[in-house]
Amino acid sequence: MTDAPLLFFHDTSVLVNFHRPGLIPVLGPLLRENVRWTGSIRAECARKEQQLELPALVDAADRLLGEPLLPEPSEHLSIRQLRRQMASPGDHPQQHLGEAESITLIQKRRLRAVFVTDDRAAMSWAKPIDCVGTWRLLRLARRRGLVTMEEAKALWQEFVGAGGTPPSTIRTLSQFVATYE
Repeated sequence: MTDAPLLFFHDTSVLVNFHRPGLIPVLGPLLRENVRWTGSIRAECARKEQQLELPALVDAADRLLGEPLLPEPSEHLSIRQLRRQMASPGDHPQQHLGEAESITLIQKRRLRAVFVTDDRAAMSWAKPIDCVGTWRLLRLARRRGLVTMEEAKALWQEFVGAGGTPPSTIRTLSQFVATYE
């Protein structure tokens, strides 16, 4: 396991955030092409593409992430159990399934992996798996020169415009620019 490359398992949230300004392709070189997703995350992206009117989200994610990993029959019970633990009364039956599937595959297969998500609750359930979200990835992409300041601002503006609440340190565009410049 220690010789295996570090894999980055994507959740829908970060893919949506990077897709809005057309930055999904940046994630490949940023994460050294060691990117993965699961079948449930792909299905969730397809739903979000329709719900949020995000044309070509699945196509962009397919180009980046390739074929999704699917659970083995022996992993389904653990996925369903974790999904039930993550759910709140009234949640849609598919809600949290992608996160539960990703976390379970990483744990059961003992993969050397990071979970790429903005879902704070999923981050808690994923422990001790390391997690990284949109803003840390964007900061790293800026440092590596993979996105311009204009592209970074476009991501922030699209996020806020869609009703997202950025972290308290970058609540305003001027705070964002000062932090990411």
